[in-house]
Amino acid sequence: MASTALTGGESLSTAQNPGVDSRLDARLHPAGRWIFAALTIGGLAYAGISIAADTAMVGERMATGVFLFLGLALMIALGFEFVNGFHDTANAVATVIYTNTMAPHVAVVWSGVWNFLGVMFSSGAVAYSIITLLPVDLILNIGSAGGFAMIFALLFAAVLWNLATWYVGLPNSSSHALIGSILGVGLANQLINGADGTSGVEWGQAEKVLSGLMIAPILGFVGALLLLYVMKKLIRQPVLYRAPEGKAPPPRGIRALLVFTCTAVSFAHGSNDGQ
Repeated sequence: MASTALTGGESLSTAQNPGVDSRLDARLHPAGRWIFAALTIGGLAYAGISIAADTAMVGERMATGVFLFLGLALMIALGFEFVNGFHDTANAVATVIYTNTMAPHVAVVWSGVWNFLGVMFSSGAVAYSIITLLPVDLILNIGSAGGFAMIFALLFAAVLWNLATWYVGLPNSSSHALIGSILGVGLANQLINGADGTSGVEWGQAEKVLSGLMIAPILGFVGALLLLYVMKKLIRQPVLYRAPEGKAPPPRGIRALLVFTCTAVSFAHGSNDGQ
């Protein structure tokens, strides 16, 4: 299936063009494994030191159990981001791989770097919008058993849904999955604690977020349709509208445009989903 392209050993390029060697199933170079391990260990060490420094500023010694739960919550969050990465990367790199614009492994690393930069330079607005969906009483008592249960429940639910859709080769938005999990946690918390307004979902904010999630695919569909229609009217080069032949890359200008769009989508994904 072409839809399972970037989730298994066969790429979208190979599925459509059997003569193309996508190398998506090639073994990772040993140096790559060591670099990945070093970055992972370094990131975890930095996160642990940051948690210790931030909690020390509270002025009270944090209980060992709470600190360990915070570490566990962080690991689950990183697990969600890891699944989000190998699940949603296909959205950004499918075009450059299929058109032979970039080699698969180069495209994935390039996309990952720009995702990371998107997170680092993000404003935090998306994160704050997501936070407003959470039950207020659980946010105020985030270190309690209920607070940790909320974090574990919503992240585990989102990870399981991402893994399920990845396994069958279905594209899926991690943002949609996480927001759905948050709304589910809010409803469950309200059912447990009664009809207290602070224990459920802030439906006014939820309506704003859900409206954006519903409108975005429609805008993308209409925008892509109109753009392709205009291009075919103004740029009458049949070669641009045919599938790539063999390993031949597209013309230089089109190739640069494809790299730019891959970069922009990756950066935007990091600045949005990364939060």
